[in-house]
Amino acid sequence: MQRWLKRITPDRGTLEKHWCVKHFTSKLIDRGCWTFHRHSVTRAFALALFIAFIPPTPILPVHLLTCIVLGMYFRLNLPVMFATVFASNPLTWLPQLAGSLWVGAKLLGLDLMPLLHAVRHQSFWADISDLWAPLLLGALVLGLAAAACGFVVAQAAWRARVVYHLRRRRARSSSRRNAFD
Repeated sequence: MQRWLKRITPDRGTLEKHWCVKHFTSKLIDRGCWTFHRHSVTRAFALALFIAFIPPTPILPVHLLTCIVLGMYFRLNLPVMFATVFASNPLTWLPQLAGSLWVGAKLLGLDLMPLLHAVRHQSFWADISDLWAPLLLGALVLGLAAAACGFVVAQAAWRARVVYHLRRRRARSSSRRNAFD
């Protein structure tokens, strides 16, 4: 994995030539953003799941920009963050927004039926401002829940991988010892 990552990652000289990356090169090339350590990977996975629940905007790639800024600031694994944040894509936006809206409305005690009824009428654009509070609250709650579950799952998967490799190494070393006996 590291060899493949080194092959596709541009070198520092190439990055320094780009005008938009020039000021962030030292942070972007930081080893903490590209190495696969348990803390870096599991935290990156959890934070990217949280970021994935930010309501999407069609003009600005909010998810990727947020991943870059927070990943560089907290020195988290950027490839894991980029791969994970794509859980929020155009195919999942509608269920994600509907779920966030429903959870937020339930937590705020709002009735969504009048607002959903307004979708068919011309008053929808006038009533859309009423949807922001439940949408953002629902996105926050679902994002926190996804991040917590993702962190636990990533920690468990990392530990299971370590245990698997330890057992495999012990089995190889015991088979070598038995071959010499």
